[in-house]
Amino acid sequence: MFPGNIAAYNAPGTRTAGYNHTYNHYIASRDAGIAASGSLAAWIGGGGAAIAIQSLLISFGMNACESVLVPVTAFQGELRSLHPPTIDWISSYSLPFPAPPPALINPATGANLAADLHAIYDSLVTPGAVTASGGYVAASKALHCLFPSLVPMIDGKHTGLSYYHIVRGTYTPPLGLDNWGIWVGAPMAGVPNPSPRGAGRNGWDWKRFLAATGINQRIYELWQSAHGNPGLHAFLAVDPPAGMSGVPRIIDKVLW
Repeated sequence: MFPGNIAAYNAPGTRTAGYNHTYNHYIASRDAGIAASGSLAAWIGGGGAAIAIQSLLISFGMNACESVLVPVTAFQGELRSLHPPTIDWISSYSLPFPAPPPALINPATGANLAADLHAIYDSLVTPGAVTASGGYVAASKALHCLFPSLVPMIDGKHTGLSYYHIVRGTYTPPLGLDNWGIWVGAPMAGVPNPSPRGAGRNGWDWKRFLAATGINQRIYELWQSAHGNPGLHAFLAVDPPAGMSGVPRIIDKVLW
């Protein structure tokens, strides 16, 4: 499944193959901006992140129909309102996590990763933060741009629908956890995906968003088990184009 789906996504001349170029350009810009600024938070503070992220969102189909992006100055203000030490601490993590997000504690603030991601997601999902109307698509894509090795992009037509149709027997939390509440840090009833089409603009609450990171890790774990546990580098090698390394982006292609 993995090689075939990724090969189809990367097939020359396809719309999705075109996304590889723009995505790789963003990752290169992000890496260069962070290197020049000294940290992710510093790159955000200097204003370079807002422009680069909006450019990628436009190339991925935002700023159309009901997904009109806010002015870049407004988006830049939203990003600058995020707590810089928290941003830099989160950026030190990537999937797979060694423990559930609530168990990963920021030594500088005492907050856990689940709470911090919850707060940032709720900030970016608000109307006027990323897009005029708000919603999970804008929030998850912006968060992915901030933390590409950690956060999946979610939309109702592709990944959201794929999450819903994952075989229920494999729809279990990662790390062998008993229930999804341990992963998200709060009780969660039902399956992590709220509906076949994403339950509308507001259906993906912060719990479902955090569960999506766990779904990505669970898929990664299943791949590892099926291939003799060869490790992260072997998994990343499944997707060869430059700039594509990272569990969320590879699984995004597989689910597409």
